[in-house]
Amino acid sequence: MPLSRPRSASPSFLALLLSSIIGTAAAPAFAADAVLTLNTDRVQEDTNAPALDLALTRFAGMASGSYYWPEGLLAEQLISGLSSRRDRKQQALPDGLQLLSSYRRPYGGSERAAVLIDGRSGDVLAAALVHRQCGAGSSSAGCLDDQHAVLSIFLRPGFDRAKAQPLVAWSREVPEKLQSGEGEKIAKTEYATMDAAHTAARAVERPKGFSAVVPLYPKSLIYRTAQDALSDAKARRVLRLQTTDSMEKVLAFYKQLSPPLEEMESALDTRSGYVAGTRKGVAFSVNVKHDRDMPAITNIEVEISE
Repeated sequence: MPLSRPRSASPSFLALLLSSIIGTAAAPAFAADAVLTLNTDRVQEDTNAPALDLALTRFAGMASGSYYWPEGLLAEQLISGLSSRRDRKQQALPDGLQLLSSYRRPYGGSERAAVLIDGRSGDVLAAALVHRQCGAGSSSAGCLDDQHAVLSIFLRPGFDRAKAQPLVAWSREVPEKLQSGEGEKIAKTEYATMDAAHTAARAVERPKGFSAVVPLYPKSLIYRTAQDALSDAKARRVLRLQTTDSMEKVLAFYKQLSPPLEEMESALDTRSGYVAGTRKGVAFSVNVKHDRDMPAITNIEVEISE
């Protein structure tokens, strides 16, 4: 039997988390130019994912792109860009905004991220990645060199681009390891608004030979780096996907198919789960799991039995 999990916390949790770290805006120790260490390790009381990670998945939805790796979820790349604990910083800004930043391990700051958060609601208002445009359309080596970076800024609908200038200023603070020689320069700055055109899921293109009888979770995309690791033969019966939805939602989709799966069985715990059965004579299984350092992202593997 699946193990039950508590409901998600309200978006205001992140605001409470931040206020417990920075205190009130009036406190003199937290002036607008103060830089503090952010403790994002605190986990919500009723979920396995940190509050900041969940705020980022709400902000980015199913948006994807080639920043740190080819055609990956934007939310996952933002979380990865903030993953270095020793490099996490926080800056209090006017109007109750907070600028949070860090580096992606273990790249010494050549790949880094920052977010602007409303300290009252906990909502992400804007986010930025400094990256090497790894993936389609970049250099022949796969990524731009250390002297040329791209700044991608993502805005919540209705958020004024001018208010995102702290992210531009942050991007120009070149990490120490990148200051030798010619040093890093932002070669290009690009903006995108996180409206439905960017955050909505798109239909997954099935690999050649993958049976159309097997339903694919509608709010997902191909986990490109994992899928490309498969042989051509295995890719005809195994499809690796990702989503920002919970494991429960993914499994519920398959358990509620109409007509229902024949000989269905399923299980779920806090880290992984599965459902298996037969549909129109095709036996298949769906496995879901959370990576230890990425609990806000659900990895899905759909496998057709041989």
